[in-house]
Amino acid sequence: MPRLAILFPLVLLSGCGGQPRWYAPPAQQSSLAPPPSVTFGQFVAMSDPHADACIVDGFREKSEGQWRWTLDHPVLRFWLPPVPEARFVMEFAFPEQTFRQTGPVTLTFAINGKTFDRVRYSRPGAQKYTRTIPAAMLLPGSVNTVAINPDKCASRSESGERLGFVLTSAGFVD
Repeated sequence: MPRLAILFPLVLLSGCGGQPRWYAPPAQQSSLAPPPSVTFGQFVAMSDPHADACIVDGFREKSEGQWRWTLDHPVLRFWLPPVPEARFVMEFAFPEQTFRQTGPVTLTFAINGKTFDRVRYSRPGAQKYTRTIPAAMLLPGSVNTVAINPDKCASRSESGERLGFVLTSAGFVD
């Protein structure tokens, strides 16, 4: 019996230890964020100092503050997370001065080289475009290009530039 009296407290004490050790969880990477090699996301404002990273072609080199002039074939690029569908939005304007020269303008929208919409704008001023893009047209978890081609542009005789519209922001939202 004395043997059991000694063993019993030893068994109880063997289960008692210090506090469990704490380990930080491993670093998590969101699947909604672009990989580190991609310097742009799914939306851009032309006032953003890093807006050039989204521009592929067809824009004036310099931002005009909150907006930037497009030329005759503007193309943007966006990184899209894995999503079943996405809504493309764009805030832009047709300045009165250039609209007097062009009249109504039809914009043709294409994603990854495939046309998805054509819209005619019959008045100058601020505009907003919104359209849900079918999943079959998207490259989820990858870079997607969006081309916005005006059917008419205003000519600047002194520089030879062909101005389309002014872009404030564009990209994909949930």
